[in-house]
Amino acid sequence: MPVSKEDSVQLIAFLQRDEDVDTVNEALKGINVQNSEVNKGGIAEAIHVFMHKKSPRFLIVDISKSDLPLSDLAKLSEVCEPGISVLTIGLKNDVGLYRNLMKLGIFEYLVSPLFPDILIRTLKSMIFGEEKGKEAHTKFGKVIAVVGARGGVGTTFIATNFAAILASEKSRRAVIMDLDLYLGTVPLYFDLKPSYGLKEAFEDPERVDQVFIERLLTSINERLFMISTEESLDEPLKYQNLGVETILKYLSKLFHYIVIDVPHCCNEITQAALKNADIMILVAGSSISDLRDTARLIQLFEKEGMERRVIVVMNKFMGEGKIKLADFEENFKHKIDHIIPYDSLIPMESITYGQTLATENNPIAESIRSIVEDVQGVQKSIQKLSKLESFLKMIKLK
Repeated sequence: MPVSKEDSVQLIAFLQRDEDVDTVNEALKGINVQNSEVNKGGIAEAIHVFMHKKSPRFLIVDISKSDLPLSDLAKLSEVCEPGISVLTIGLKNDVGLYRNLMKLGIFEYLVSPLFPDILIRTLKSMIFGEEKGKEAHTKFGKVIAVVGARGGVGTTFIATNFAAILASEKSRRAVIMDLDLYLGTVPLYFDLKPSYGLKEAFEDPERVDQVFIERLLTSINERLFMISTEESLDEPLKYQNLGVETILKYLSKLFHYIVIDVPHCCNEITQAALKNADIMILVAGSSISDLRDTARLIQLFEKEGMERRVIVVMNKFMGEGKIKLADFEENFKHKIDHIIPYDSLIPMESITYGQTLATENNPIAESIRSIVEDVQGVQKSIQKLSKLESFLKMIKLK
């Protein structure tokens, strides 16, 4: 496949001051970076541009005119490709700001006006990796583990449609990985056959490299991919935790989001997936057993002591019965973030015909869109209703 002019651009810069534009141009010539663009502007212009075109491998962006630089950089992260390295330019020599930028995964922060020798040294480190620790400052994709409190609560249905909406409606590169190596149903929701090789990756992580990962991927469309397998039921599996970590390491360089459909069982692979996830979408029903196991899974996920997020989704909701929503929230000390109404027909049609809810307009699709926006950090400027009022309003029962 020929490389387009847009794809060949290695570095793009957005700078507010003319003197910085001149300094960057001279530095790029000095280190022989030819396929680059230097533009007047700042982070607002960068966000606007990359909403409509592919971002480069390396980015220099001026944040000096941003009132909320951390928030704007988070927005920039959402529109840029995974694996991008970002050098920020500002006016403040602020240690607190610098530390916060490093936590975001920014490669480096330099104060304007730029000094040519410092800039050249920084660019060499960022582009050519001439200093150790380069990988630690590269932006990686988010790992989202979708887990069911019980079997049959609709975990795979939600995971597949979550990934499809991310790719089709939000223009994010996403991959969904089915961790049930024996009876996984992710391929059925896309009307595709499973690929093979996942078992080998789990059992022999040293074999995994970029080429191996690319062979595992099954393309659903230009932005959405799938990894799955269908092993013989009498085939024993010899897991290694490092297998999950290695796969996720490579996938996070290729995709904005890695969605893992975690089967309802507790083994080395599922625990490794949860350990490496940034967010857990916990799908529950409204039974006593769901209440109990939701609490246990939240405790397991929070055990690592990391700042990770749990999003609790109540699926197949038919209205409050003997157990109230408040009872659930009180029991596992966590709010119910999203409610998906019960509909027996839509999920059945989805798996029967291999069609997702992307671009569809119905209450279930709208509920999953709200989960996508929650994960992306989209804030809606509307008055908050109670979970039950919001749900009833959506399905027009009030």
